[in-house]
Amino acid sequence: MFNYRMAVLFGLSIKAVYGLFFAVASVGCFGSLLRARTVDDRDTRHGLIALLLTSGLWALTYLGIVYSSATVLKEVWYTVGLVVGFGTVFAWLYFCSAYTNRTYHESRRMQLAGVGLYAFVVLIKLTNPIHESYFTTQMVEEPFTHLAVQHGTVHWLATGLAYVLAAIGLFMLFESFSNAGYETRSLGGLTALTALPVGLDLLAFKSSALIDIIYAPLGVAAFAVGVLFIARDRFLAIQLTGNIPEPVVFLDESNRIREHNDAAEELFPAISESWGQSVTAALPVDEDLSGQEIIAVGGEETRYFLVNSSPLTTVQSDICHMLVFVEVTRMERQRQELERHNEQLEDFSAGIRHELLNSLQVVGGQVSAAGNALESGDVGRAQETLSTVSRRAREMETVVDRLSTLARHGKTVDELESIRLADVVTDARESSQLDGVTVDVARATTIEADRTRLHELFVSLLSFLADNDGTDVTVTTRDDGFVVDTDWVPPAGLVADQLFEYSGGLTDTKSGLALPKVRTLVRVQGWNVDLETTDDGSRIVVHGARVRVDETAPA
Repeated sequence: MFNYRMAVLFGLSIKAVYGLFFAVASVGCFGSLLRARTVDDRDTRHGLIALLLTSGLWALTYLGIVYSSATVLKEVWYTVGLVVGFGTVFAWLYFCSAYTNRTYHESRRMQLAGVGLYAFVVLIKLTNPIHESYFTTQMVEEPFTHLAVQHGTVHWLATGLAYVLAAIGLFMLFESFSNAGYETRSLGGLTALTALPVGLDLLAFKSSALIDIIYAPLGVAAFAVGVLFIARDRFLAIQLTGNIPEPVVFLDESNRIREHNDAAEELFPAISESWGQSVTAALPVDEDLSGQEIIAVGGEETRYFLVNSSPLTTVQSDICHMLVFVEVTRMERQRQELERHNEQLEDFSAGIRHELLNSLQVVGGQVSAAGNALESGDVGRAQETLSTVSRRAREMETVVDRLSTLARHGKTVDELESIRLADVVTDARESSQLDGVTVDVARATTIEADRTRLHELFVSLLSFLADNDGTDVTVTTRDDGFVVDTDWVPPAGLVADQLFEYSGGLTDTKSGLALPKVRTLVRVQGWNVDLETTDDGSRIVVHGARVRVDETAPA
């Protein structure tokens, strides 16, 4: 028999093997009480302590059954075990409800129903000596001298009810694990240990390999030791954030990664290999975790997350800190768009003010010159100066029209399309009438952009170069945008960023608006632009775009 082989293996009597198992179960339950008292959630803590107490006492009654000498004492111990054991079911339900953040354990109606059911079943058990419908006993000699119990119909009805109630608790736990967004196989296995003794119960009923008693305390003891000592961090993490869909990362007192949910691994794939590493080395967060910050996470498109940092000062485990990543991509983009619009309006205002002041100075000077010419009788000169005034007024009107058009194009584009870059550059070259433009872009190269704004961007850029002696222009692509190399040399003494401002260093009416317009048309499509000086002239680099090469497309 199984128990005989085990006894031989360890050099123990069969009786000692049973005593050892239940003694270990009892010590395991009672020994876990101090650890259970450190569980942060009050109701979960109370439920777990009640479960450990009832299970430990239940296991202790089996020691009394095995080692008591008198039959009547064995029967008393067995009856006490039945009473305490049925109480374990309700402690289990209370714990499962609290741990999974349900409210059944708080319901007054549920509490009264539980007390009533428990009292009714216990009354039947305590009155068994009168009706003997629950169990009968006799002493047997095999496999060792022990109290053999023959269970009646009422016992199986009560046991079936207990199993159903215990299964409800298991369902609550497994549902919580399946929805938790964590890797929960270890906790699922520990929880399954509570149901494993049911197999031993059935084996004892059908076979003589085991004595016919209830083995549930063994499973509860294994579960308690597992969740409180082996898988405590994950046990705690699931209860705290199991129903939170946002990425969550738990840290220890040294800000090293201890736990994370599936959402965090999806956002940061490398985090699965970062257990025990500093969070600042593994994730794009600041060393100061005392407040909130917004981080950018790259990928096919940049997403933004608000990092909420919360210390867990009352939790008695290796977890001391929790980071929750809340996606704020839409709000952050709106904030950036508003900031860009404000900056753009300031640039527009500065540009218009600059042009108005220049124009007013020119107009005032020319009108004064025309008056002097008339006074001296030089009508031809007066007409010439007044023509200059008229031309300057028309130029000012053109500037205002251009700024109005740019304001319309200055709104951020919501949807981009794949466009052949070579076609856009070719069309813009014809519009700008700049002949010395070399387009070194494969026909199969596409860029995700707004066609109208991309065309306006190249027209403005090439026209600017044509007006400023940029005779040699080459357009090439890069992985995230394109590059325009030219022999145009920026004015000495000007910082590159100044050339992209409406009130920058270029005072000519045509040239002064071109590069700021380029920057605006770049930014509204989510890109960036830089100006670099080279040995042969300058290079304008646009980056942050999506560029693809269709290998199947004709060249």
